[in-house]
Amino acid sequence: MTNSYITLDTLKSSGVLNIAGSGDDARLRALVEAVSRVVDNYCNRHFYVFHGTKRFDGSGAPTLLLPDLISIDAGGLKTDDNKDRTFESTWATTDYRLMPSNAAPTVGGDPHSRPYARIDVDIDAGSKAEFPLGAETVQILGRWGWWLHLARATETANAVADATTTSLTVSSRADVETGHTLLIDSEQIYVQSYSGVTLTVVRGVNGTVAASHASSSAIDIYVYPGPVSEAAIIHTARLWRRKDNAFSAIAASTNPGIGLDEDVRLLLGQYRRYAVGVGI
Repeated sequence: MTNSYITLDTLKSSGVLNIAGSGDDARLRALVEAVSRVVDNYCNRHFYVFHGTKRFDGSGAPTLLLPDLISIDAGGLKTDDNKDRTFESTWATTDYRLMPSNAAPTVGGDPHSRPYARIDVDIDAGSKAEFPLGAETVQILGRWGWWLHLARATETANAVADATTTSLTVSSRADVETGHTLLIDSEQIYVQSYSGVTLTVVRGVNGTVAASHASSSAIDIYVYPGPVSEAAIIHTARLWRRKDNAFSAIAASTNPGIGLDEDVRLLLGQYRRYAVGVGI
């Protein structure tokens, strides 16, 4: 998974590891990416935004439990009503309600924002009564994750002529850093490194499709919850510093046998979803 919850620039800064030079950048970036997946696994959810299709078993009831959902694409909820493995019924937005109704996962940055956890049939306003009973009778195309929080970058992207190039130039490099996931038009792009205003990137990540982009395209940067990023910083720094202590446990943990530092578990505890029912 080409995604990280902190940037390499933050990790190398004087306030964390205080590393100058780029000799260890590839190893540090790999470690940050690995720690970000540790965070996902501990919380049993992910904080990056995946755009794609998921299928679910219908319960024959008016409620369907979900993994973290941010939004459903237009016409993105379909059902297989006769179990022929064809999703012939497209639900209107009036046919269902995303719950809890005040979750607001697209109100980026609001500390009270959280994902939708289920869909209820809107019996009053729509034409549906239940989710058809059976294996994989419900299909949803949408955005999945904790929330959708984007920060508009100062710089813009120069023209990208095709969907395969892995070198992207920007008008300046004021905000974009190694480890950022960018949104340009509808494509997510992961920044692996940079030199001046030239970025080395992975195209079309997290379920999105790589495409060409016009000159001066706006760049948005995905932002993750502060406690999640801080937990990733603490755990990454702890693992990195172990190399200087013959890979012994770091004193940051009073009980090094637990794996995760107590502060990391404290920061992530509010996001932890117990592995019962639908997971990540």
